[in-house]
Amino acid sequence: MQNTVPFKVSTKAPLEAVLVAANEGTPVGLGSEDGGSALVKVSPISHKYTHFAVVGVDLPKGGHLRSRAYELNERLVICFSGKGRVFCGGKQHAVSKGTFMFWGRGVAVKVEQEGEEPLRFSVISFPPGPDSRFDLFPVGGNGAEASKESAVMLGVDDGDAADGDFDGHFIIVQDDEGEEYWQAAPSLGYVSIMIAAPALPLTYFCAASQLLEPGANVRHHGHVMSEEIVIVTHGKGLAILGDVAYPIAEGDLIVLPPTLMHHFVNNGTEPLKYGGVFLPPSVEGALRETGVRKLPGKERPTTIPRNPTTEKLLVDKYGFIIPGV
Repeated sequence: MQNTVPFKVSTKAPLEAVLVAANEGTPVGLGSEDGGSALVKVSPISHKYTHFAVVGVDLPKGGHLRSRAYELNERLVICFSGKGRVFCGGKQHAVSKGTFMFWGRGVAVKVEQEGEEPLRFSVISFPPGPDSRFDLFPVGGNGAEASKESAVMLGVDDGDAADGDFDGHFIIVQDDEGEEYWQAAPSLGYVSIMIAAPALPLTYFCAASQLLEPGANVRHHGHVMSEEIVIVTHGKGLAILGDVAYPIAEGDLIVLPPTLMHHFVNNGTEPLKYGGVFLPPSVEGALRETGVRKLPGKERPTTIPRNPTTEKLLVDKYGFIIPGV
């Protein structure tokens, strides 16, 4: 590995960051009879964050997430396991490992699992939605079946609107459909801009993914202004936060506050891929300006410049923190 800092290995998150494994979290009721489950990863009740929440959803064979529209929340969804179908506005879309989705306010969406493997995805809500309130919807409690009056108060429209008229914003980007850019060493692999302006009708966040080949790593860095929410979608590796390394794998969640120095390492034998959500946006312009566009049928360039000019650009224009720059 190149350009890594000395580190020690730990499984306990530093005070300023959040790390939650794929199978960890507080269970909440989905109001479902097919065995589907949900785990609250981050909520205002459990963490200091009040402008977003993260809930993991696990749909077993034959499982479904019934049609619901949230009038008070936007949602960014990242799938990390299995496959299924999403129904919205009378149309259906395939969803599988690495799919990114944006569900706008008032947009009714229904999700169904397909195949043998459970369909698993993380839902990031801006601001936190009622499903992140494990005090309102405990497993086995009546809160999972809220009354119509309660649903209205929570801004939830529970019905079959996903199969009918559509009035809102819904975006779906498959794993290989992002705007892709080759990266310079030591970050051998590529990054993908998945959901960002102008396609995204909002300006307060963007979403991207990064693939690191075996042995590759991202340089140690931070972001002056942006929080970063990371969901691992493929493989295993290490997240180095400060000078401590934490093992990460598919479905794991990491929340990085502004200025926290970090990087990721693929110390395995298969690609490591993860999605990142940045609040506010800070990387999509940097990826376009410093990467080399990955085009179908074109080989990876033999050399991609990584020099003081591009490093200064990242620091001065895009708010990166890079040691020594």
